Amino acid sequence: MHVIFNADDFGLTRGVNLGIADACYNGVVRSTTMMVGELAENHAVQLAAENPSLAVGLHLRLTAGAPLTVPSCLVGNDGYFLNKDEFWLRRDFNEQQVADEVTAQIECFLATGLPLSHVDSHHHTHMHPKLLPVIEDVVGCYQVPLRASSSFSGRSYAFNKDFYSDAPKLDDLLAIIDQHRGQCEVLEIMCHPAYVDQPLLESSSYVLPRAKELEILTDDRLGEALERWEVTVSNFNVLK
Repeated sequence: MHVIFNADDFGLTRGVNLGIADACYNGVVRSTTMMVGELAENHAVQLAAENPSLAVGLHLRLTAGAPLTVPSCLVGNDGYFLNKDEFWLRRDFNEQQVADEVTAQIECFLATGLPLSHVDSHHHTHMHPKLLPVIEDVVGCYQVPLRASSSFSGRSYAFNKDFYSDAPKLDDLLAIIDQHRGQCEVLEIMCHPAYVDQPLLESSSYVLPRAKELEILTDDRLGEALERWEVTVSNFNVLK
């Protein structure tokens, strides 16, 4: 079995970026997704360029910051994206505006010069039932996988988000992997390793557990268990 430990929020803050890089250098993370237009995007691009073993995809922002286009159906009166609660309550999205914003974010990513590994989203917004078909169509044009969607072919794939917790534990992570052994060929586990810095404290409600996640993802006992179970640490190239 292949396991993809995908670190979300690359580009959010320098502390997040450094935590993800450390989880790659000294741990099991080989895949991350970057938020374009965020505070530490350039720093993230620099780290990625220095670390070819870290595959980078796009972490779509539809509930954080300002849009790259003018999608009136996705923003509030202040011109910024709706917060996640408002977003999930909305049903009257304009499909063309959504497609234009997703395309703009993908093109912004590609302009960095980094190869696009795959696409997922902040707060799982691409899974909104009104948006998923539109986003699947756009991402399909770039011939890359989309997290937890039907766009995969070939190997059986599963996505798990249960490592996200106020109190992440190594034993819980091992249990997630163990329960999927023999059930799929490729398992993606969402993770958020980081060094906590002031910008993270100011921009996210999920803060201190990120440092614990980093500790777990760089724990030698995790690598030993994966080796014992003959699990291969991978990125989304295994699904292409």
